[in-house]
Amino acid sequence: MQKLQRRGTRFKGWTMGLDLHKRFIQYSVLDRRGDEVENGRIDASRKSLLKLLVAWRAKAAVQVSFEACGCFVWVFDALVEVLGREDVHVAQPARLKAIALSPEKTDATDAWWLAHYLYEGQLPEAFVAEGALRELRIAVRELRAVTKEHANLKRRFKSHLAQIGEPLRGNAFETKIGKAELEALLAQQTGMRGEALKCLWRRIQDLRRERNEWAARIEVQAQAFPEIELLQKELAGIGPTLAPILWAELGTPQRFHSAKAYAKATGLTPGYRESGGRRKSVGMTRAGSSDARWALTRAILSCLRCQRGDGVAVKEWVQARFKRKPKKVVIVAAARKLAEAVWRLFEWGEAFDLKRVYGAAG
Repeated sequence: MQKLQRRGTRFKGWTMGLDLHKRFIQYSVLDRRGDEVENGRIDASRKSLLKLLVAWRAKAAVQVSFEACGCFVWVFDALVEVLGREDVHVAQPARLKAIALSPEKTDATDAWWLAHYLYEGQLPEAFVAEGALRELRIAVRELRAVTKEHANLKRRFKSHLAQIGEPLRGNAFETKIGKAELEALLAQQTGMRGEALKCLWRRIQDLRRERNEWAARIEVQAQAFPEIELLQKELAGIGPTLAPILWAELGTPQRFHSAKAYAKATGLTPGYRESGGRRKSVGMTRAGSSDARWALTRAILSCLRCQRGDGVAVKEWVQARFKRKPKKVVIVAAARKLAEAVWRLFEWGEAFDLKRVYGAAG
């Protein structure tokens, strides 16, 4: 775990912590000595927030911290517009255990803790996508949500068909012949099961169209990032679907100080607990974006189906280790190494090299 260091020089102004809620914002203001000078509550509106900032900024400079929650984006944009990006700090909620586990947890103390962490220079900050990257992230996450819902409906549809003894071919949803056969079958069904199948079929077709629309939007958004095309060309298993997801979720790899740090941001790295001189592994941390983890593991699964190119070498590396370790463990380890290769590609300009990334192929 990276240790937090005390800031060498204090901020010469007010330090403000905001505890965000949908209907109101609790705030706490610390002076240059770290003493609380005001704690209050305002409406969760842009007008009230800017009024509060203007009042304190008239006295001295202001820096603000708040947690990344479900309603923080508009606050972030408003604060950056007034204060500038350098004085706006977004905290990672998962790493603020002192707030979440406090025995006397209130909105007022939450705001004070956020201000205190920032004042001490120990606030664990979250990555906030801005501009074109935010647009790409929104599109990517919508595509993932629609794809998941589409897959769930297909499973329900297949379950209903299994109950009436009608097997379904794997590509029946995608081909014209398969669709014609399914529509003919649905026309013969009666009762509540027939109604359920027809409703599911309509929703599956609607989601399929919506999925294609989001994929087209992502293709347009990805043109603003030449790095996405580089990911597709240089790294095994990463294609036009996975590259935008990886880039949108983690941003530029250069913001990480090492390949190991980039891999940790995916949550694919093992954690550990140490006490009394003994260290125990606790498995995958699952920190960071679940979509980034999905993209990297899906890239490895894609390599397992490769017949040529760098993906074949990755497949051989993975299959050789299937003999000694569980399949999921090997796939996660391979995905973690692929994440490190992403960092080296952009930081050092290093082309994909199986021996450097995965060691010996055997």
